[in-house]
Amino acid sequence: MKISVNDCPLCLDSNTQEYSQDKFRCYFICSNCELVYVPRHQLISMKDERARYEHHQNIVEDPGYLSYLSKIEQDCEPHLKKGDFGLDFGCGPSPLLGNIFSERGFATNSYDLFFNPYLEYQKSNYDFIILSEVIEHLRNPYDIMLELKGLLKSKGIIFIKTKLYPEKDLFHDWFYKRDLTHIQFFSEASLHSLAQNLDMKFIGKVGSDLYLLRNNLL
Repeated sequence: MKISVNDCPLCLDSNTQEYSQDKFRCYFICSNCELVYVPRHQLISMKDERARYEHHQNIVEDPGYLSYLSKIEQDCEPHLKKGDFGLDFGCGPSPLLGNIFSERGFATNSYDLFFNPYLEYQKSNYDFIILSEVIEHLRNPYDIMLELKGLLKSKGIIFIKTKLYPEKDLFHDWFYKRDLTHIQFFSEASLHSLAQNLDMKFIGKVGSDLYLLRNNLL
């Protein structure tokens, strides 16, 4: 579906309005799903986007980074059962998070548009998919999430790790939007809307900035 430059990239609604502005870009809010987003004509190029990721890529050997990823897996684990098969979508330069899941008994594929762009992940079906600090970067979030939903098994789940945006008077100075690769920002209402549009159930917060969507049972 073709949408105009200011239509919501998550629910595709045209009922949007300007929400905030800084010296780099504007931010719109969708009246339907409450997503705050950058109009797509104001995005940086994909070449510049990759350069930014390469500049601040995490070091696999960093024990602090390993601890951070291990905590994500620990928050997900109560919602999994041994033998579940997963996908780490948007893994970045290293499949480390997927490796942690695999070591804990949850074999996991890893995919990244820039650093691990192998489309073999599309040939499998998954018990769980995790997007860890990924959904705020997606240029076409609805299309990507619809694709991922199609890869889930009937009782599959999706974990989304992202920071929810603050109240409007705090948004202008919010650190999270200073990263120019962050191009949309969610509220719980946005995640509810996403789940509904995917015919999934929004379970809620299950860890630090971690949210769970579950396939509606047939």
